[in-house]
Amino acid sequence: MLLHLLAAARSTLPFELTAIHVHHGLSAHADDWAAFAHDYAASLGVACVVERVTLAQRRTHGIEAAARHARYAAFAAARVDVMVTAHHQGDQVETVLLNLLRGSGLPGLAAMPVSRPLGDCTTLLRPLLDVPRAALLAYAQAHELRWVEDESNQQTDFDRNFLRHKVIPVAQEAFPSLAQSITRSARHIAEAQALLDELAQGDLAHCVVEGAFVLNGPLTPLRLRHALRHWLAGQGLVLDTRAFDELWRTATQAAGDSQPALIWRKQAVRRYRDRLYVTRADVQSGPIQALNWLDGAPTTTSAWCGQLTWQSVEKGGIATRHLAAGFELAPWQGARTIRLRADGPAQQLKTLAQTLGIAPWVRSTTPLLVAGDQLLAWPGVGVAAAFQSAESEAGWLPVWQAD
Repeated sequence: MLLHLLAAARSTLPFELTAIHVHHGLSAHADDWAAFAHDYAASLGVACVVERVTLAQRRTHGIEAAARHARYAAFAAARVDVMVTAHHQGDQVETVLLNLLRGSGLPGLAAMPVSRPLGDCTTLLRPLLDVPRAALLAYAQAHELRWVEDESNQQTDFDRNFLRHKVIPVAQEAFPSLAQSITRSARHIAEAQALLDELAQGDLAHCVVEGAFVLNGPLTPLRLRHALRHWLAGQGLVLDTRAFDELWRTATQAAGDSQPALIWRKQAVRRYRDRLYVTRADVQSGPIQALNWLDGAPTTTSAWCGQLTWQSVEKGGIATRHLAAGFELAPWQGARTIRLRADGPAQQLKTLAQTLGIAPWVRSTTPLLVAGDQLLAWPGVGVAAAFQSAESEAGWLPVWQAD
């Protein structure tokens, strides 16, 4: 029905239309559905792309969630200006109720927006979201459209189908305007969430410093929690309630001299001196690795998950003659000492790190530059005075860039 509407709209609106059919491979009739979609699109003068997908993590997340993830991944990969789907009022009601029963917060209860970004260059649009299914069916019958029924829609062991066939019809007997009321509530909730997002965006200006989230800022605990959720989402971390509550508990209650961390899949949220940082889950040191001097060219090393670059400086850099003999990347050793000025004291790296506020995981993932048993430099901190260039010779400052 949506394709029929859009195909007709081309006569008055200037746009190019293509159909996409996602082949999940879950039904014995999946090939027939793909052929039907292709033929129906062709009858309207519309090209149809069939995307075959593989459902990953279906055992962990369930068939419905795995299929949805694969479907939207295919949509995002299409790289079009607008992707239009035919979600209708009934779909929205089911989504609100499902999320309510799962204990979702405001974003879940706001359900599906009419429009949202999909990937970097595509907008997802749902123009039929307020239209009842009965109206769509009447349109299809009036225009003598053909369609295919997915037999799995009748299987009530799926949560959404159970609501559709067992719960919503009974509730509608007592509340005839149930669908309109629930979708109206979803719009109210979406508006409230948008206002909270605006508040969080303003609050982040008070609690994000140099990319870290500051826990002892001027905000109330409630606003700080909300701003933290917003900041984490911006880092690609959307924690469930249990994980977020555990993060908040450890971040605010752990001893001041500890460095608690919450590992979430391949990332971690770590606390250091009342600030939270998002890092890789694995922050181990790399191995001792010999490098050759490449006249200032950068060196990428997968063993250390980063790149060593060089900055030419007039003072304070490593003299070229020391680099030309070869050097190594070496793991952090807190007891090791470095003298940054010829007339200054030798300091332990651990003491320097504490003075400069360098977090433990940054220490362990930033390699030291050594030659034999001599420490040449600690990138980001300084070069040992004994290896610094004189005023008349070239010097190079090492810069470490972690992945």
